[in-house]
Amino acid sequence: AVVLKEIGQMLKVIAKEAKIDKEKLDWCNDERKETKAKIDKKEGEIAELEKKIDKITSEIEKPKTGLLAMIETTDTELQENAANQKEETKERTEDNLVYQANIKNLVEAEGLVSAAIKVLTKYYDSLDKYDKKEAEEVKKLPGEDEARPETWESEKGYQGQSGAGTKVIKTLQFILDNTEKEEKEAHKDEMAAQHTFEDSMTKLKGEERKLQKSLAKLKKTLADKQAELLESQKSLKETVAVKEAAEAYLLKIKPGCDFITENYDKRGKHRAAESKALAKAAKLLKGTPAYKAAESQSELESLGSCRDICEKAGRSHAKCKACLADVSIPGYCAGHPGTDGC
Repeated sequence: AVVLKEIGQMLKVIAKEAKIDKEKLDWCNDERKETKAKIDKKEGEIAELEKKIDKITSEIEKPKTGLLAMIETTDTELQENAANQKEETKERTEDNLVYQANIKNLVEAEGLVSAAIKVLTKYYDSLDKYDKKEAEEVKKLPGEDEARPETWESEKGYQGQSGAGTKVIKTLQFILDNTEKEEKEAHKDEMAAQHTFEDSMTKLKGEERKLQKSLAKLKKTLADKQAELLESQKSLKETVAVKEAAEAYLLKIKPGCDFITENYDKRGKHRAAESKALAKAAKLLKGTPAYKAAESQSELESLGSCRDICEKAGRSHAKCKACLADVSIPGYCAGHPGTDGC
C-alpha cells in the first residue's frame, strides 16, 4: 500500500510537470510572438520616423530651396531693398539740390537779361522821339564850314548805335527765350524725375512689405519645422529604446524558452514512458497475494465498530450501510429504498 501510494504521488508529480511544461511552452510562444510583433511594429515606426526626419531636415537645410536658404535670400533681398531706397533717396535729394541751384541761376539770369532788355529798349525808343527839326537847327561853330557833319543827312539826324542796339536787344531776347525755355525744361525734368522716384519708391516699399511678410512666414514655418523635428527625434529615440528593450528581453528569455521549445516533445515522451511503467508496476503489485491480503485487511479495519455487522450481513446490506452512516436502518432505507435489506 505504501509503495502504491508512492507510485501515485510520482504520477501526480509527472502530471504536474507536464502541466508546468505546457504552460511554460505556451508562455514562451506567446511572449516571443508578442515581443517579435512589437519589434516589427517599432522597426516600421523607426523607418517612418527616420524618413520624416530626413524630409524635415531637407526642408530646413536643403541648399537654395531649404527654409534657412530662403530666409537668408529673403533677408539679403530686404537689405538690398533698403540700400536701394537709401541710394535712390540720396540721388533724388542731390539731383533736387542741383535743380534748385540751376533754377535759381536761371531765374537770376532771366531777371538780369529782362532788365537789360528793358533799359536798352527804353533808351533806343527815346531816340526815335528825338525832335529832328530841332536837331537840324544846329548852329555853325566858329571855324566850321558847315554846322552839320557830313553823315548828318544820311543818318537823318543823330541816331547813335540804334541799329547795332536793335541786334543786341534781339540777341538778349533770344537768350531770355532760351533761358526761360531751359527753366521750363528743368521744371519738366524735375517733375518727371520726382514722379519716377516716387513710382520707384512705391514699388520698393511694396516689395519691402512683401519681403517682410514672406520673411515672417518663413521664420514661423522654420520654428514649426524645428519643433516638429525635435519631437520626431525624441519619438525616434524613445521608439529605438523600446525596440532595443524588446530585443534584450528576447535574449533574456532565450535560454529557458529555447530549452523548453527544443525538449518539450522529448520530455513528454519520457514522462509518458515513466507514467506507463509506474502504472504497470502498480497493476502488478495489486495482483500479488500479499497486496490482496493487505487490501482486504485494510478494508476490514476501515469498517471499525461495524466490522462484525458488515461481515455477517455483507457490505452491500442496509444493516452495514446504516451502521457505517451511523443512522438507523429505517432512516437509511428512507433515503436509499433500493438498498438490499430495506
